Amino acid sequence: MTNANSLTYKNTLKAALRGSLVAAGLNIAWLFSLEYVLGISGLPKGFPLAVVLSSMIPILLAAFLYVILVSQFLKGELIFFVLAAGFTLLSIFPSFEPILPDGNVAPANFAVLTVPMHFFAAVIGVYYIAKKR
Repeated sequence: MTNANSLTYKNTLKAALRGSLVAAGLNIAWLFSLEYVLGISGLPKGFPLAVVLSSMIPILLAAFLYVILVSQFLKGELIFFVLAAGFTLLSIFPSFEPILPDGNVAPANFAVLTVPMHFFAAVIGVYYIAKKR
């Protein structure tokens, strides 16, 4: 449960930044270990940067949404958790597309690589934002 006194944009953004750095680090570790273990190749140039930004930006935006929902709605925290779960589930669908957004063919095992990344970022982000650690 959120302490009303600690609910500020500053505290929540600091927590989200910490969480986003943890999520980005874990996702980069996942990327490089799966590239090595599964031999995934053919990833687009700059994919590690895309992983970092895709891990961090949604978590930072979620921090703003969290503060707005919790401060404006009696069940704001519950609404945030439901929205986070929904967006996480929706975010995995592009991982199963045969063509990447840049027009290249998705490498074999691309979903094995990317689906856990979405869950890592979501779970870590929600945890850090809700706990404001």
